[in-house]
Amino acid sequence: MKLYHGTNVEFEFIDIDRCPPHRDFGKGFYTTTIKVHAEQRAQDKAAKEGGTAIVKELDFDAEILNSPDLRVKRFAEVNEEWALFVMHNRTLPEGEKGHEYDIVEGPVANDKMFKQFNRYKRNLLKLAKFVKSIEHSEPTHQIVFCTEKALDILLDYNDDPRTKIDDIVVELTLCLMEERGCTDDEAQNTVYNSAVFAKLEDTTNKLYLCSWQEIYEMLKKELKR
Repeated sequence: MKLYHGTNVEFEFIDIDRCPPHRDFGKGFYTTTIKVHAEQRAQDKAAKEGGTAIVKELDFDAEILNSPDLRVKRFAEVNEEWALFVMHNRTLPEGEKGHEYDIVEGPVANDKMFKQFNRYKRNLLKLAKFVKSIEHSEPTHQIVFCTEKALDILLDYNDDPRTKIDDIVVELTLCLMEERGCTDDEAQNTVYNSAVFAKLEDTTNKLYLCSWQEIYEMLKKELKR
């Protein structure tokens, strides 16, 4: 899947602490699968704050959202739970953390949020009407990376494949040297001549996105055979 981030500032690193609070899903790095929405976001920010409209394109595996190692909240549609969650994050006192999720996915609230929320608070608007009033007229989508753990996964996924492969080879070599008592050259030759390395080097299958520990287990199985 392709994710897009619209901004008006070129950046090399992402610092969650510098992300603005009081957004739909709290503080985090916001992305969308809808490129035109990221483009509009970038243009709006550039018009208001200066700079140049920039759209960052990132790769991401949607299966990661099903990982048991991550705390993920997914809103499949606009509903009361989503509206109350957005309202909570938008009105959170300064300095407080709104939730404990690593990643949150769901629709985007429209710009009438605060006006309609004030009406809802004063009992001038029923919850169902409040939900409907902050829904966009067209489909929207956002995936927000709210913790360093989630952000590391996203950035690892977008690292240069060659760099990741080289790092994995180093780890495999060290493990072979330790477990088999072989020299650096012997261990490297074993790795480079393996079927696992051939598969690792073929970046189309994205084996390099697996942990080096998983790949080492594959190598050990191959060497046993």
